[in-house]
Amino acid sequence: MISATFGCSGRTDATHAALILTDTHAALGEAVTLVRITLPGEAHLPERRYRLDEVTVAEREAGTVGEADALVAGEIAAAAGRHVILDLPGSCLADPALRARIDAPVMVVGPTPLDEHMAALALADDGAEAGAGPPEAGGAVPRGPAPAWLLGCGRSGGAPAAGAFALAMARLATGTSARPRRVLPAVLPGLSRSEAARVIEGDRTARTLAAGVPLLAALRIVARNPRADAVDPRAYAVALGAEFAAARQPDQREAGDRLHDLADELQGIRDGAKPTADDLADVPRLEDWRPATREVRILTGRVYGHPSIPDGRRITTSDLYASDMLTWARTTSRYYALGSPAPGPAALS
Repeated sequence: MISATFGCSGRTDATHAALILTDTHAALGEAVTLVRITLPGEAHLPERRYRLDEVTVAEREAGTVGEADALVAGEIAAAAGRHVILDLPGSCLADPALRARIDAPVMVVGPTPLDEHMAALALADDGAEAGAGPPEAGGAVPRGPAPAWLLGCGRSGGAPAAGAFALAMARLATGTSARPRRVLPAVLPGLSRSEAARVIEGDRTARTLAAGVPLLAALRIVARNPRADAVDPRAYAVALGAEFAAARQPDQREAGDRLHDLADELQGIRDGAKPTADDLADVPRLEDWRPATREVRILTGRVYGHPSIPDGRRITTSDLYASDMLTWARTTSRYYALGSPAPGPAALS
C-alpha cells in the first residue's frame, strides 16, 4: 500500500502522522519505507536513535514541486515489496501525476478553526476535485485521482472527536459545486513534547501506537475503494477486530488535554456560547440522576515564597493531581516543594 500525508497549514502534523503510521506498520511486523520530500529551506528529520529492521527512511529534496514526482517514483520503485508512506508538502496535492501513484492520500488538518478553513480552501483548489464526481454519461469512471481524505490531528477524544471534525468540515463544504468532504473515522491526538520526541527518534508510546492502529485500519479500507464517499463502518469495525456496535476509539486524552478542553468549555459557558447543539449531539446520557459530592484531594499548610500570599500564612491548595509524598506536589495551579510534614498520621496514601 502506498499512502501519503500532505501538510495543509504546515509540515509538523503531517510528519507526525507519517511517522506514527510508519511505526504502526513496523509494530505489525510489516516492512515499510518512509519517504519524506522537502522543498528548499525545509528542515530535515533529526537522526533517529532507534533503527528497526522493518523500517527504511529516505529523505529527498526537490528543487521545485514539479521535481517531487520523479523523486517519489524512484523511491517507490526502490521499495518494491514494501509498504510506502510519503510525507509530502501540501503543494504536491495538486500534481495529478504524483497523486495517481498514491493509494491513500491524506490531508492532515490541525486542531484550530483556521486549520479547517485552510483545508477547505485547499480542497476547493484541488485539481483532483474535477475528476472525483459521480460517474459520467454512460457509466464511465471519472478521470483523474480521487480527492484526498481528511485526518484530524491534535484532536484527542477518539470517535467523538472524529465525528466533531467531520461536522466542522461538512459546514465548510458550501456552494453549489461543493462536494462532501471525505473524513477518516480516526483522529490523532495532540502529542506531548516527550511523545513527539520519541516518535521522531523512531520509538513509540502506548498512546501513539493506539492511535496509529485505527488510522492504518481505515487507510487499508480506503486503498481498496479509493472513490468511496466514506469509510465503510462495518469493514472498519472488522478491521479493528471489534463488533460493529462497539467500534469506537477510546478517549485517549491525557490530564493536560482534559484540563485544556475543560477551560475552553467553561469559558464558552460563561460567555453564553456553550453548549451548542453540536456539543450535545453525541454525548452519553444519564438517567435517574441526582446531584452528589465527593472528596477532592488537596494539601493544607503554611506557605512560603508564594507569588501572592504572605510567608507563613496557612492555605488550602487547589486540587492535588500528583505528588511523591516527600519532596514535591503538583496542584491544578502550580508545583509546591514539600518541607516538613505536619505531626501525626500521614495525610496521603
